[in-house]
Amino acid sequence: MNIKKGLAIGLAALGLSLSAQASDINVGGVVWDPDSVNAFPAAEDFFSSGNLFENVAFQPGDMVNGFGIFDQMNSDVNNAASFCPGCELTFTFSMELVAFTPISGNVSSFEFKDLAINIFVDHNPNYAATSASSSEGNLWLSLVADGNLTGLGTDLGTGSDTGTGSALLNVTGGLAAGNFDTNGELNGTDMVLSSSFQPGGPNGLLKGGFELTGNSIPEPASIALLGLGMLGFAASRKRKA
Repeated sequence: MNIKKGLAIGLAALGLSLSAQASDINVGGVVWDPDSVNAFPAAEDFFSSGNLFENVAFQPGDMVNGFGIFDQMNSDVNNAASFCPGCELTFTFSMELVAFTPISGNVSSFEFKDLAINIFVDHNPNYAATSASSSEGNLWLSLVADGNLTGLGTDLGTGSDTGTGSALLNVTGGLAAGNFDTNGELNGTDMVLSSSFQPGGPNGLLKGGFELTGNSIPEPASIALLGLGMLGFAASRKRKA
């Protein structure tokens, strides 16, 4: 086998690999197309968003527990039937208030530690805006914050809290762990979370929204095809020598 032929085989396998990578990824019934994403920065191939509810924290040491549901994955906006056909993707989370730090007037910064998020895929959809209905099904992805969740808000600790926050996250488990454990974000983390909150949830809870972004790793078949292509090229070089 000459170098040109080996290179052709390698490039052909690489083309198949890229084609496989560009196809939809399906993990536990949750489907997304890494080539169809409304995300910033554009280099990332995974974008998701949804709604959340959480209790109010009044003083340092208070625990915040929350839950919610995804309503967008890449370009499937408000269409769970596309990214989770016959299922729903829900989550629960918890964190502890470290401090509210006054800045000016009713504006303060905030800091929460030990943020942990568990995302579930449930093939018997019954989400009812409750914690119980948000933790059913199979664990799809678990995440913990790398450092603290921080942000700015107004009227914090009053029950009329309004604000936005963000955190860097590391993958710790779940069906999709192998797809998102990329170490591709700042400081070698895996994903980025941004969230908002305001009054108006049921039973005195705060309501809000979130965005979860990152990159998804190609499926093992794609990586195997790329490896075969490179092996073919290496073999041709060895025979030539």
